[in-house]
Amino acid sequence: MASANEQRSQFELLFSLCKQTDPDSLSLKLVHLLQFSPAQEARAMSAILLRRQLTRDDSYIWPRLSPTTQSSLKSILLSCIQREEVKSISKKLCDTISELASEILADNGWRELLPFMFRR
Repeated sequence: MASANEQRSQFELLFSLCKQTDPDSLSLKLVHLLQFSPAQEARAMSAILLRRQLTRDDSYIWPRLSPTTQSSLKSILLSCIQREEVKSISKKLCDTISELASEILADNGWRELLPFMFRR
């Protein structure tokens, strides 16, 4: 039986492999968990992992995502922030959205964001 550290290492390796080979599927699976999981821990971790992938550093995958995936992520993130009732997860979602926005707004990459922010 593998120890917790060994399992975590295996999961991190698998996550890294998915990020390298199929970033579209990885990001869509994470946002799917964020959108539909009844487990607060899963939604929170999904928001954190998504934010890490959408922050410009070694993990930055945004430019490698298809336009369809990019559009889906933006739309679902805004939908999730409207529906999330757990304050700590809402904060994580806001962090994720702000990280992505800081990377793509200058290039007019998220036209829906500002109207969304000023809606009631």
